[in-house]
Amino acid sequence: MDMKVFQPIEINGMKLRNRLGMPSFLNNPVGEDGEVTDITVRWFEERAKGGAGLVMTGACFPFDPGMPALRRLALSLADDSCIPGFTKMARAVQSHGAALGVQIAIGGPMLGFSPSPPPYPDETHAKQTVAEAFGQPPIPIHDLSVEEIVQFEDAFAAAALRCKQAGVDCVELHCTHGGASLCSTFISPFYNKRDDKYGGDWEGRLRFAVETVQKMRKAVGKDYPILVRICADQLLGSRGITIEDTVKYVVPALEEAGVDCFDVSQGDNIRSVEGISIPLYYPRGCFIHIAEAVKKATALPVIGVGRIVEIEMAEKFIREGKADIIFMGRQLTSDPETPNKYLEGRPEDIRMCIGCLAGCGRPCPINYDIQDEPIPMTQAEKAKSVLVIGGGIGGMEAARVAALRGHQVTLIEKEPELGGMVATLGLNPLTGEFANIIDYLATQMRKLEVKVRVCREATAADIEELKPDAVILATGSTATIPEPARGKLGVMTHSEASKNYRAIGQNVVVYGLFGAELAIYLAEQGKDVVLMGKSGEGSLGSDVAQARKWWIIRKLTDVNVVRETPAAQKLSNPKVLFNVQIEDITTEGIQVADSEGTKSVLPCDTLIFSRRFGERSANDSLFDELQTKVSEVYKIGDCAQVRGIKDAVWDANEVARRI
Repeated sequence: MDMKVFQPIEINGMKLRNRLGMPSFLNNPVGEDGEVTDITVRWFEERAKGGAGLVMTGACFPFDPGMPALRRLALSLADDSCIPGFTKMARAVQSHGAALGVQIAIGGPMLGFSPSPPPYPDETHAKQTVAEAFGQPPIPIHDLSVEEIVQFEDAFAAAALRCKQAGVDCVELHCTHGGASLCSTFISPFYNKRDDKYGGDWEGRLRFAVETVQKMRKAVGKDYPILVRICADQLLGSRGITIEDTVKYVVPALEEAGVDCFDVSQGDNIRSVEGISIPLYYPRGCFIHIAEAVKKATALPVIGVGRIVEIEMAEKFIREGKADIIFMGRQLTSDPETPNKYLEGRPEDIRMCIGCLAGCGRPCPINYDIQDEPIPMTQAEKAKSVLVIGGGIGGMEAARVAALRGHQVTLIEKEPELGGMVATLGLNPLTGEFANIIDYLATQMRKLEVKVRVCREATAADIEELKPDAVILATGSTATIPEPARGKLGVMTHSEASKNYRAIGQNVVVYGLFGAELAIYLAEQGKDVVLMGKSGEGSLGSDVAQARKWWIIRKLTDVNVVRETPAAQKLSNPKVLFNVQIEDITTEGIQVADSEGTKSVLPCDTLIFSRRFGERSANDSLFDELQTKVSEVYKIGDCAQVRGIKDAVWDANEVARRI
């Protein structure tokens, strides 16, 4: 295949079979004390089997962090006892033609270490640690002495040597993502306020990273590849690292220190997480210009990242000279076989990432097999007739898996189209990536010859006609319209509104903080929107992954963070009201009352109810009736319990792999 992305490349003697790689994700499997386990080895081996050229581990600690919770967070390179585990992992990855890279890191303020103590600029109340960000008691932040800095540099060098001794193909120094990395916080003017030789100007702030690379190079020798992952733009404007700073100061200093390749990332794990865990609201490949700027400043190989989920896009960026290698982390999470499937001429079989950010490594909501111990996919001992009732994401996945195992599968769906609520969410351009999984499942069902009947509500008569051996009930859930809105003109559910945008008026009230994405989209279309809910500010975005929640909170509240990037600016439309209840609906509008009983009337043409999981009811009325008609009856997805995408997909696999 004449594509540059599938051509080999060499980094200081390390030969990669292609230019696609799996970047470092922290949530790979780890033993209780940070050791490599059989599950760890299998997890990385699966990434290699899929066809990537380079597979990176998550960040590995070069010393014992002490706290049991932190030991379970990352693989350990603390002493020579770690070497056999990394050797086993390296051999497993290499046996499939890929190279194994190990990223070495020491956490920054998020894990309690810092070049200088907080508070940081303009953030008197901002969360500083991982614990705080996830609602736990804060970790005390310790600003390092010069003696401790030297000890950390030596620990990095010793860890790099252990990797070489283990047969690992390369090491990578973690210098990115702001508060997540000690090296990054030393480099960043946002965090580093020291007045000694490890602070002050760019030379001082870079000293820790430069000395660390120099010591690593001395430890491993000149012919062993050292990569560095840099925060080329902290996305905090002039307060943090900018791309201009990186090109002028960071790249030349680290190149002179002895690195062999720049892995270019961006953002800050707490303050600008949209650069790291990029929500589906951003265009694919949206940060490639940052890698391009670095590539123009160095002759060394450059790795580009940033929601690149298509092989064609990776090829385009490489041919345009914007990067030499492309990391496709979230895509290789949702489907590790992406490179192989493309090379085999089966691009339609690639399970495309939906950008939900709910796991990204372990778990992936749409990839059941990525967990530590999935039920194996085996051929059924006896082919059965399986009826799936309900064509949402759970029903479609159940039909795919059952058919793949050799069963004869029929799916009945009462709506004219498949996909259920996930397909509905895919109609909103902000969440349009959700349509990826619907397209994939529809294609697989067609190829597996699943019989599909739409516009038909399953009844007992269908059971009599089809005489299935097993029934999987995937009938989803229903949003209820409460009094006093029931039957009123202009009242819709979230699903109804998403399917019929033309019926939505100018003055819109979205009731339920679950509807934040819908409210933002309608405001972008010129509607005057009020988003309100009976919960407080803390409930905003509580139904979505952390990075998506952070984007929503920045858009809709006055959260106290740096706001120099355009994407972080608060919106005036939609207006957000917390702790309010609907009391009445009249021709003048919607009468609401706040927590103190103060009443007001909101002008409204359209009222959209978009409420969370607990305010939807499961459609399971067929279950009891079927018990007497079919020997095997199962409930999955919202029909069993109203939850999210992962639960529907994983329920489907747990059932369909056992039939």
